[in-house]
Amino acid sequence: MFIKPNIQYLAFDDRKLLLFGIPILAIIAPMIFFDVSFEEYLPMIHQELPESMIYTSAFWFLNRSLLIWLRKRYDTLTQSIRRFTLQVLIIIVTAPIISFTITSLLSIVYAYTDLVDLCDPTLIQGMASTYFLTVSVMLLYDTIYFFHKYKEAIMEKEWIQQAHIQSQLDNLRNQINPHFLFNSMNTLMNLIPEEGERARKYLSKLSTFYRYAVSKQEEATVPVDMELDNAKVYVELLQERFGESLVIQMPDHVRITKHTLPLSLQLLIENAIKHNIVSKRKPLYIQVFFSKDDKYLIVKNNIQRKIQPVESTGMGIDNIKKRIAFFTEDLLIVSTHGNYFEVRIPLIERSN
Repeated sequence: MFIKPNIQYLAFDDRKLLLFGIPILAIIAPMIFFDVSFEEYLPMIHQELPESMIYTSAFWFLNRSLLIWLRKRYDTLTQSIRRFTLQVLIIIVTAPIISFTITSLLSIVYAYTDLVDLCDPTLIQGMASTYFLTVSVMLLYDTIYFFHKYKEAIMEKEWIQQAHIQSQLDNLRNQINPHFLFNSMNTLMNLIPEEGERARKYLSKLSTFYRYAVSKQEEATVPVDMELDNAKVYVELLQERFGESLVIQMPDHVRITKHTLPLSLQLLIENAIKHNIVSKRKPLYIQVFFSKDDKYLIVKNNIQRKIQPVESTGMGIDNIKKRIAFFTEDLLIVSTHGNYFEVRIPLIERSN
C-alpha cells in the first residue's frame, strides 16, 4: 500500500483495517440510517456502494489524518482531554462541509449518468450517518490507541518493579553484613595460630558462602534446596564463632522443588542474632523448617531481647517483604507466639 502505517501515532499498522473496514462500514451504514433492508439494498448495491464507499473513505481518512496531526502536537496521556476535545470540535465543523461537498459532486455525476437514488434521505438522516461514520472511526482508533498505551504502561511498571527488585538485591549483595565479615576474619585469625586445619576448613566455608552470593547476583530467585545448602554453610560459620551459645536446626532433606529469594535465610538468621542475646547462659535457638502444606519456609527463634535495642538498617525482613511481593501474591507473615518470633516466607512457583 502507498499509505504510511504511522505506527508511532496510531499504535498499530492500520492498513489491513483500512482494506476491510471501509467496505464493511460502507455497506452497513446505509442500512442502519436509511432504513433499508439487505434484500432491498442488494439489487441496488452496484449503484449505491460506490457512493457509500466515497463517503466512508473520505470521513475515515479525515479522522485518520486528524488523529495523526493532533497526536503529533499533543503526544502525552495528560494531553488526551485537550486532544479529544479538539478532535470533536473539528469533526463537528468539518463533517457537514465535507458531506455537502461530496453530495454536490455526486449529484453532478448522477445528472449525467441517470443513476437513481435508492432513497431520498432527510437532512437529519444524512447528518446522522455522517456523524456515525466519523465517531465510529474516531472511537475505533482511540480504543486501540489507549489499549496499546495501557499495555505499555503495565509493561513499564513491571520493568520498573523488576529493576527496583534487582536494585534491592544488588544493594543487599554489596552490603552483606560487614560485621559478619569482620567477625569472620577475627574468628579466622584466632584459629590460625593454634588450629591450622580448622582455620583452613573455616576459610573454605567462608569462601563457599561468598561465592554463592556473587554467583547468584543475576538471579532474582533460586531453588529452595540451593538456598538451604548455602544457609547451612552460613550456620557452620556462625557456630564456629558462637559455639554452644547458638543452636540452629535445619531440614535434613528437601523434597520441595519451589524457589525462594537468594540470601533470604541468611538475612533472617542474621536478624535473629542481631536482636537477641546469644550466650552460654541464654542460648539462642533458631529453627528453619517448612510449613505442613509446603507453601512457606519458616524461620523461628526464641525471644530474648538485648537490653540495648539494636538500630535496624532495613536490610532484613523489610527487604524480603518488598522482594517477595514481586513474585507471589502470598504475603510474608511475621508473627509472635508466646516467647517465639516467627517469619514465614512464601515459596515461589517457577516454571523454568
